[in-house]
Amino acid sequence: MRNVIRADLGRIIRKPSFLVIIVLTLIFLATRKTADVAEEQIEYIKEYFNTLLLFAVSIPVFLSIYSDDINSGSVINLIGKGLSRKKVILSKLIDVTVVLTAYYSVAYIVALIKNMTAGIAITPKQNMLLLVYTLFCVLRGVGFFSVASLIVFVFWSPSGGMTAMLVLLAVSRMTLLILQKKFTIPIYDYSFDGLLDKSYSKFALGNFGWHIIPAIVIYIGGVVLITALLFKKKEIDL
Repeated sequence: MRNVIRADLGRIIRKPSFLVIIVLTLIFLATRKTADVAEEQIEYIKEYFNTLLLFAVSIPVFLSIYSDDINSGSVINLIGKGLSRKKVILSKLIDVTVVLTAYYSVAYIVALIKNMTAGIAITPKQNMLLLVYTLFCVLRGVGFFSVASLIVFVFWSPSGGMTAMLVLLAVSRMTLLILQKKFTIPIYDYSFDGLLDKSYSKFALGNFGWHIIPAIVIYIGGVVLITALLFKKKEIDL
């Protein structure tokens, strides 16, 4: 499985389209107008990380890790050569985790440099909380990719997986918040995004955000388990 992951990552970083999008989003982050006060600056970066940055990078990552391999027959070849279907699923999510972590690490460094050169009194604690928030963005991305992976492997549909992921990234938070407000039921609070928000709020107050545990176990681990069980039974032509 290590060789598969290494080959996938090598192929991803050599794709011109992937590199172009990465560079453009980072340039936009570095050149965007600076806020007047530290709190506004940090909030701007957090919003950018959690929306446009994640949305923009998810498309080339998905195309490189899932669509290319499905459409080229690479996944079928791997299974035919004896790699278990469970390892195929895990290897792709590990690819996603590594790429998102590397990308957000660079984005965080760019944000730090921007903060230091902005002439705003941003404290070390604020920068540390921004780092924690950056890690939460990576986790959020992995969670939505796990749902996309479910659709890809169970329905053998890369286009369906990417559509589901982009819809979740674009409207899931807003939709669930509206439904929660309308029906006064904690739909959002117990959703993946809601648990991540609660967990980050706890960390920001200096406490352990235990909500991160059910977010990972239920919404990532549970989806991966369901994907493995259903994909194991799926008939594909090898």
